[in-house]
Amino acid sequence: MIRTIGLAAMMAAAALASPVAAESWAAFSRSDAVVYLVDLDGLTPVDGVATTRMARVPARGDAANLSHETEEVMVRCSDGQSRSGATVTYGADGAETDRYSEDTPWEATPIGGIYGGIKSFACEDMRPQTTAFPTVAAFIAGGRGQ
Repeated sequence: MIRTIGLAAMMAAAALASPVAAESWAAFSRSDAVVYLVDLDGLTPVDGVATTRMARVPARGDAANLSHETEEVMVRCSDGQSRSGATVTYGADGAETDRYSEDTPWEATPIGGIYGGIKSFACEDMRPQTTAFPTVAAFIAGGRGQ
């Protein structure tokens, strides 16, 4: 019994000490219809690959409408290639409504554009020069970067 309690206490302490994945979302591109954000905390390459998330948020809308989608983007800095992973869609209430995985092959990342921007952030240590938000919902509540 004491051994079980000790093990449970050690596991609980380890859970409290383990890092929680942080988020820091910054807008880096915009059109009339969509604002693109990147999770800055995922831009540091590990073993040569940066795995981050990009969010697509409607450029206009009520602050209570949390509709958006996120896409996992992986960038391999050694050869400048990138690929997409899972995409998650969120409804107006902010709850997940759909999830699918593309698992696209590694392809050359075009210069410029959305994916080229993410490659520059990850591989050239550039960062968007906009305010960062702790969540996509906070970005929406903050006026969508307007």
